[in-house]
Amino acid sequence: MKLSNFWHNKRQYDFKISNRIFFSSFCERIILSTLLLLSATLIVTCILTTGPSIEQANAVTTTSTGAINPSLRVYNGTIPSAESVYSSEGMSLPASVSSFVIYIVDEAHENTAWKHVSDHNPTYIPTNLVIPQGVTISFLDADAPWDTPHPHIINIIDSNSGKLAYSTGRLDYTNSSEPVVLLTGKYNVIDTKYTWMKGSITVTANQQKQNSIGTRYNTGDLVVGGFYTPTNQVANNKDNDGGVHPGWLGYYKAEFPKTGFTILRQYNFRYATCKYCPGGFWPDQKTADHTLIIFSTQQPLSKALNKLAKTVRNNVYI
Repeated sequence: MKLSNFWHNKRQYDFKISNRIFFSSFCERIILSTLLLLSATLIVTCILTTGPSIEQANAVTTTSTGAINPSLRVYNGTIPSAESVYSSEGMSLPASVSSFVIYIVDEAHENTAWKHVSDHNPTYIPTNLVIPQGVTISFLDADAPWDTPHPHIINIIDSNSGKLAYSTGRLDYTNSSEPVVLLTGKYNVIDTKYTWMKGSITVTANQQKQNSIGTRYNTGDLVVGGFYTPTNQVANNKDNDGGVHPGWLGYYKAEFPKTGFTILRQYNFRYATCKYCPGGFWPDQKTADHTLIIFSTQQPLSKALNKLAKTVRNNVYI
């Protein structure tokens, strides 16, 4: 073979090899770029289609038109709706709650349904409560005394042993009991005098965190409770002694935020079952249209209970 032919053939061979290498590298780059693009698309799609956004996760659901405490962090779906509390007569609380205030309903001492504000949760809000272990319980007496006082003593009894776990002591109108933390278990709630005033509390195991020295603590910081009020302003807001009570839904929508409370949930309902009463409702209730409010605050419990006493006294239920 001539030397010139050798170099000519070698150049052609080198050119073919170079083209193959270039083509192979080019194809690899195309494939790699395509895979990266597909991966990025899948990641973005997953982010957009699964789970709540940060804004959604931190959103506060409320029906109140009043100002909302901007530091309040209540995650959607954790506090039950007022409608579900009304219809089921039960309420299950998340670990974000540190204290719950059980509301003793006006006319709770009466053993006739038509004298109650409602036939759902007629004596306590709620009738049946489920809480994580570590949440404190207090009772708030909203059973008005006119014309005859009827104080309450509420006992919490272990349903398994039958032993007394806690007693509120005497509660007069607007009074609240000392907070108590119950052990995990099921409990019956009963008034010592008005024995038809029954309810239940279930305490579940709480997945509490540990601090650096191993001490367990509850991470919740919300005080939560329920409250009944007339939905509309009534024509006569005076009690039998002439005292004025301005409370109704519009009033509390304005007053709750002023005193550091937030209306988380509300549910309007009508209850008129007294067949011989004008309008179908017991006169002391002033109306057949009521609203169940679920409220919260991050104030210390003692401070919150003091303010709730005034809130109860201002209510039209007398």
